[in-house]
Amino acid sequence: MYPRISATISLWLFAGGIAQVALWPRLPVVSGMFWASYLCLVCALIALLIAVPMGMRRPGLTTLCHCLLPLLIGMGWGLYWDRQALDERLPAALHGSDFQVTVRVTSLPEVRPAAFNFGRPRGVSGNRQDVKFTAEIESSDVATLAGKRVQLAWYATKRAAEIRGGSRWTMRVRLKRPRGSINPHTFDYEAWLLQQRVFATGYIREKDAEPRLLEGGSGILQLRDSLRQRIQASALESGRLVQALLLGDKSGLTDADRALLRSTGTAHLLAISGLHVGMVAGFFLLVGGLLSRLLGLYWPHNPRLPAGLAAVLGAAGYTLICGAPLSAQRALIMTIVALAAWVCRRRVSGGLAFALALALVLLVQPLAVLNAGFWLSFIAVAALLLAFAGRTRSEPGTRAGVYLSGVIRSQWAVLLALLLPSLIFFSGASSSGLLANFFAIPWMGLLILPAIMLGAVLPAGPLGDACWEFADWQLGLLVEVLGGLQLRISGWHWLPSPSWSVAVLAAGSILLLLSPRGFPGRWAGWCLLPAVFAGLLPWRPAEPDSLRVTTLDVGQGLAVAVESGGHHMVLDTGAGSPGGWSAGRSVVAPFLIGEGAVTVDALVVSHGDRDHAGGVAGLAEVIPVSRLIAPGRLSARLAEGVPRPVSAGQCTAGAQIREGDLTVSWLWPRESSALDGEENDHSCVALLEWQGIRVLFTGDISRDVERRLVDLYPEFAPVDLLIVPHHGSRTSTSTALLDWSQPARAVFSAGYRHHFGHPHPTVVQRLLSHGVEVFSTADAGAVQFQWATGTELPRVRCARSSAGFWLTAGPLAGCE
Repeated sequence: MYPRISATISLWLFAGGIAQVALWPRLPVVSGMFWASYLCLVCALIALLIAVPMGMRRPGLTTLCHCLLPLLIGMGWGLYWDRQALDERLPAALHGSDFQVTVRVTSLPEVRPAAFNFGRPRGVSGNRQDVKFTAEIESSDVATLAGKRVQLAWYATKRAAEIRGGSRWTMRVRLKRPRGSINPHTFDYEAWLLQQRVFATGYIREKDAEPRLLEGGSGILQLRDSLRQRIQASALESGRLVQALLLGDKSGLTDADRALLRSTGTAHLLAISGLHVGMVAGFFLLVGGLLSRLLGLYWPHNPRLPAGLAAVLGAAGYTLICGAPLSAQRALIMTIVALAAWVCRRRVSGGLAFALALALVLLVQPLAVLNAGFWLSFIAVAALLLAFAGRTRSEPGTRAGVYLSGVIRSQWAVLLALLLPSLIFFSGASSSGLLANFFAIPWMGLLILPAIMLGAVLPAGPLGDACWEFADWQLGLLVEVLGGLQLRISGWHWLPSPSWSVAVLAAGSILLLLSPRGFPGRWAGWCLLPAVFAGLLPWRPAEPDSLRVTTLDVGQGLAVAVESGGHHMVLDTGAGSPGGWSAGRSVVAPFLIGEGAVTVDALVVSHGDRDHAGGVAGLAEVIPVSRLIAPGRLSARLAEGVPRPVSAGQCTAGAQIREGDLTVSWLWPRESSALDGEENDHSCVALLEWQGIRVLFTGDISRDVERRLVDLYPEFAPVDLLIVPHHGSRTSTSTALLDWSQPARAVFSAGYRHHFGHPHPTVVQRLLSHGVEVFSTADAGAVQFQWATGTELPRVRCARSSAGFWLTAGPLAGCE
């Protein structure tokens, strides 16, 4: 006899075959011959397992075939699905084109007050709104667009109330190829769009053709939309939280809500998870059980069958209503497996249910492994399965004591298991999470969620409203308690991304600590923890022998991070929008934290344009800033808007600052104190020098200032790197500047195919004709230059050249 491969192991191999394709750096271009060879191989393995008589089988070969078959099937499906998702994106040649389309809205529209996003912030319009939604194209003037999924925005419209889930529209849209900023340690928006199979993003061209409503909402989307309208009409103080818990719609959450939940480690309570699906299934199981008992009086049947069906239908309906996130899909599958075993009076191991859920989720969404929610959901469940493995219901102690022990054990297991994913995905962890979740989870599961769900099931009226008012009251109390906890216990801690060695130690210690009682070497987990915590301290050994200059990919804006010998400097912070998004908070801060920064020693803001200074407040909210430098009165004005006290200074030609081995010399402006710092020609111009390496930072200066610099510093030596002025606008980067600075390399910071047209082709050609090596964040993502002591040539890394297969680099991405 040969060793048999269990169904659990086969499911794991199948899931692993799908998942590993998503981690490939490049996908091969597969042909019909490839798929024919693949099918022949799979059929041969099946035939070998079926046709060969039992007595003629070799145990080792048979076991190998049993392992290879699910692995190959999973890999084939993953490759096919991922290749299709990659190919089903708007061709680059059609980027920015206009199309006449008929669409059906396939998501809950996200509605916000309209914000004018061009130039400097001009305030918010009170009678117009911005709407974002996902839609499926039903027909178009270009036939190949039919059936594609697009993400659209309708800016500054007065018709936001007409856009409902499931509604059909005909409209003129401008579509763009899915694209996102790519930086180390930050959220990959482009990968998220690929997971959602988004063909293109874009916006409605209302002035070209008035959008026309063809049909109102219908189906499950209409139900979701009507529930949201009902919540919003009920004027609940915590309506935004009720909306998130019932529908999975977090668009109404405020920054204060998110900060509180993150600080107390309770953000998962508003993420639709197994807790929510389990509560719904339990409620319908109870109702179904009561109905089954009544039915049994007149018709003999398996009493568990109606109850189980009611629970499955209820859980499935809730999963659809909340938008079917990955965590809910996982919970639904495991619930169905458990209920089927209960109805059939069979025992199914938790490992089999877990493996089945994993395989089915990846079968439906092979790119789910790129989603943080996928890892958090499955790791949390795996931790609970490990923590309670081998434990029985008949443990000694009172019922209350056993329950309390189980709650503490489950919270401890989830806290341990999610520590490493939290560091990797969110660059930090909460120190008060264990205590907060100890009371918040039972509070949410026993009081708040049942009231919300009962209010949704009941028709609109006094009884349903009373349920929601009770939930609203309880949510208000919970928020108050969490707020008090946040004030008394240090909450969220930003920490650098762990190294591979620390990650392996952490994973090993956590697995040992969560292993069942009696597992050999279980105590060693405690011995590994000191090394893990030492490796997670928010500092890294100083690197005095290197200089790193990273031009971050912040779209149409500028942000440069400089690090030398453990000192961190930031030159500009990217844009900030009136709607609340900040490149400083979303891009610059996560990058710095991932690189081990605990403070910004010097923050230089070249001038007041929003695409350079818009992220200052967002950056300072996350990381303390020691010194803020800007031209003229701008420095004091910006210092007033940051949450922590900061030393404000001005950049005035002739002055210098030092950060370790790095010297920063100001070349412009000449008279800084009288300037307001808002104009392009007020920009701080700085020369950064480190062990003979010279970097020229120029802000948005024009040709006039460039000529002044040539006159002021006639003996200027060549520079190793030029941060190109004004994103490559044709009003800057003159021949005079290039002859004067003689840069070896130059980097543009610009948005991908932005309507400003940066960098301008004439500027690019001018640089190339001077023999300059040219890079652009639009084509390369974040570009990092690193010089070591005694070397003149830097090591260059481009984010788009070192990430996943879905990222493409453009012509100005000269990295290997």
